[in-house]
Amino acid sequence: MAIKHFETYLPKSAMELLICEWAAPNFIPSEKNKYNKGVCIVPSDLSTVQHVRTYIEKVTSTFSLSEQSIFELTLVADELVANAILASYAKTGAESILLKWSMENHIFTLTVLDYGGGFKLNDVFDKLPQGHDLSTFLRSLKEYREARKATIPLNGELIEHLRFGRGLRIISNLVNKFEVGFHDSKGLYAKELTPNTLGSIITIEYIPEAA
Repeated sequence: MAIKHFETYLPKSAMELLICEWAAPNFIPSEKNKYNKGVCIVPSDLSTVQHVRTYIEKVTSTFSLSEQSIFELTLVADELVANAILASYAKTGAESILLKWSMENHIFTLTVLDYGGGFKLNDVFDKLPQGHDLSTFLRSLKEYREARKATIPLNGELIEHLRFGRGLRIISNLVNKFEVGFHDSKGLYAKELTPNTLGSIITIEYIPEAA
């Protein structure tokens, strides 16, 4: 069941459930207030990406990681959430994104569930502009850009945004594991796209360096 990827009840181990109260004054992770895992509900608005970055940066800083590891994990969260928002809004309009993280056995796991209809990773990597001369390359580039235009909310106002997919390639080179799964209208998890697929579930595993 897809829901098992996003438990929102409080288990015996430490967990934080954050429902986008980004500015909550009591949210200051520290050694005295450390969580091992957390779930966030993220609205489909690009303005939330910065909040996600700040949130993951604060969370990872409680585990005494190197600055490079904190930076890379923050970048990964940024890219995954931004892509999820773009895909979900284009497909369903206002469905929220789910983000789950955990730190266990020195492995930081981050999972993002969207409602963008699903995608194949190879399709993202393979559809790059190409051509045997400058003219055909420029035409291919124009078609590539046009196909990736999206209208997306930013602070509640609709803007035009270009989706290139380069962030996923960067992420795949940074992490130790990059897995794409799918969920459907019945809440079932699948490894392959089906006619009933509602969206993707991307899971990454990252082994950070200590400070």
